Amino acid sequence: MSSSVTPATLDHLARRLDELAAQFPSGPDAVDLVTLTDDIGVLAHHLQYAIERAQERFTTPQTVYPPERATLTRLAWAAAGIARALDALAEALAYATTGFQREAVEDLAHSPLRNDPEVLRIMTAEKYVAARARLRHTAAALRATSTPAPPGPSTPRTTGLRTQPAAVQQPRQPNRH
Repeated sequence: MSSSVTPATLDHLARRLDELAAQFPSGPDAVDLVTLTDDIGVLAHHLQYAIERAQERFTTPQTVYPPERATLTRLAWAAAGIARALDALAEALAYATTGFQREAVEDLAHSPLRNDPEVLRIMTAEKYVAARARLRHTAAALRATSTPAPPGPSTPRTTGLRTQPAAVQQPRQPNRH
């Protein structure tokens, strides 16, 4: 069975992450809780997509060869990046729904800023900025690592090297980690 995780898969995921990051609000005035929950759902969908692609590959009895293993590793790193962005948006939702004092500054329980909608919007926007940065970083990493694989001249070299160096590299990899 051929892998469902290819450089094209990584490129597609990178495009979708960039598109989502571009739609995130850039300032407090654009923050909307309904949209925030939608964004969390879309991001969770992309995380599920990445996990399902890896799971499909590992349910087959075939050996996963080094080039494909590298692609699966990139997908795993992307899933981690998506999870971090999802965490930032979940924090934003927590701040916006429970009040920032209980989440971030417990000593200000009697502050006039408690549950101030403008302060909550600012904090939510900051979390959006963090999530956007994480998604763009993840998308750039996917593109940087998936771009070299498609060119024709390097593919035969990788194929030729797969037989001999793979056996040499396998014992070295466990020693590094």
